[in-house]
Amino acid sequence: MKYDICVFGGCTLDQMYYQNEDSQYPYTPNIIVPGGKGANQAVAASRAGAKTTIITRIGKDEIGEFILDNLAYNMVNTSNVEIIEGIENDCSKVYIDKTAKDNHIERKTGAINSFTVDMIESYKEVLLSSKIIMCQLKIPKEVTIELINFCNKHNKTIILTPCRPEKLTITSKENLDLINKVSFITCNKKECETIFETTDIESCVKKYPNKLIVTLGKDGLIYSNGKNIIKLPALNVKVADTTGAGDTFAGNLASFISKGLDLDSSIKKAMYASALKIQKKSAQEGMPYPKELNEFIDSMTTTPIRQLRKKK
Repeated sequence: MKYDICVFGGCTLDQMYYQNEDSQYPYTPNIIVPGGKGANQAVAASRAGAKTTIITRIGKDEIGEFILDNLAYNMVNTSNVEIIEGIENDCSKVYIDKTAKDNHIERKTGAINSFTVDMIESYKEVLLSSKIIMCQLKIPKEVTIELINFCNKHNKTIILTPCRPEKLTITSKENLDLINKVSFITCNKKECETIFETTDIESCVKKYPNKLIVTLGKDGLIYSNGKNIIKLPALNVKVADTTGAGDTFAGNLASFISKGLDLDSSIKKAMYASALKIQKKSAQEGMPYPKELNEFIDSMTTTPIRQLRKKK
């Protein structure tokens, strides 16, 4: 295989606004950084140790150069990035609540909307030479449908992060067909509730064992292994910014699976990666490399044992 991971998705420029102590937001962003679910997942997978490429489109301007340079800096292969004259790059204003550290995002779309169905055929060899394909629902839905059908036809593992969950509601037979065709779905609680039109998350993961993985924020994570419903509690860390937590989880999950780790172990390790990320500001800043992730896991798993020994 030429690549471990191929991300099919968009890139943005994120303007980060962190709420002040008086609950007001600054007039100008605190920081401006690369972002976007496609880029975030690619960076997360690459930092986790996977040989990663991204199929995407960006506008030919200074923002596009900034996005491209950041991908290259993070060792993401950029040979499949289309730089297009005359389209604007996507920009997001990300507002971070000072208490919960959750985000509210205002988006200005551009290049992400320019993705076309014929891109699947154009990058056929790249997709076929990748172990795992990752996609989202921000690009035009017909492109995602074509990509999922292509992967299903060629028995390719595909991970979907439905960040536009209203596009995947189960009231549509076509959407049910798409859900059945994807290998894994990683989503948050709100996205799951929107797709399956229920607040009963347990019934959803039970219906889609070893496929649907739902992150629950401070309540951890839930999925089914086919025999039991697995609930993993959230790790006790100091949260600085939850932006990019789901992308960190998905990118690391893909990386670990591509390396041959079993699903249960991949999910647990990806959860640690996400917990490490949220301790730093912006989507990509805290995405871990293998050494720091392994050290973090060791520190978190050995602390209870040390405490127990001290009590003795």
